[in-house]
Amino acid sequence: MSSKNRKINMLWKFFFWPIVWVSIFIPAFIWPLSLIGVWLVLARVLGVLLFVYSMFLASSGGRTLARYAHQEAHETFWPDKFTTFGIFGCMRHPMHLGLAIFPISVALMSGFVLPIFSSGWGVAAALWFIIQIEEKDTIKKYGESYTDYMQKVPPLSLKIGCTKEALKVWK
Repeated sequence: MSSKNRKINMLWKFFFWPIVWVSIFIPAFIWPLSLIGVWLVLARVLGVLLFVYSMFLASSGGRTLARYAHQEAHETFWPDKFTTFGIFGCMRHPMHLGLAIFPISVALMSGFVLPIFSSGWGVAAALWFIIQIEEKDTIKKYGESYTDYMQKVPPLSLKIGCTKEALKVWK
């Protein structure tokens, strides 16, 4: 891949997530219907919990890559080496799972009904991104070792054991 194509690919991957997140809230500007009473409180509490979990997944994945998948000096933020340490031992895309949960959490914290319903499209967009973009790039970069890893480890997981694995990088 040429340097120009690599930069375009990097920009596309970077701007994909903010576009998805912003598009989830567009309906709230058209029809700002909000939850009320106990439903609003429950939605906000759940939203805060999901927000903390999404940040934990994204930061644990990033910290694991920084410690175990990057050389001393690296040109990009994509990993130089393949790792299965910690959370990457039980799911292939913990950072993307965090990025997928993020719009749901923000929608719940906002209390707006339409963004809560449309946040499911954010999850669908995350799954599409993983399958169509990230997996293909990763297979291209790591080859057979990654395809073997794909057979053993699911792309996403909400198992408690994965949270325990993610904690390993924080010790």
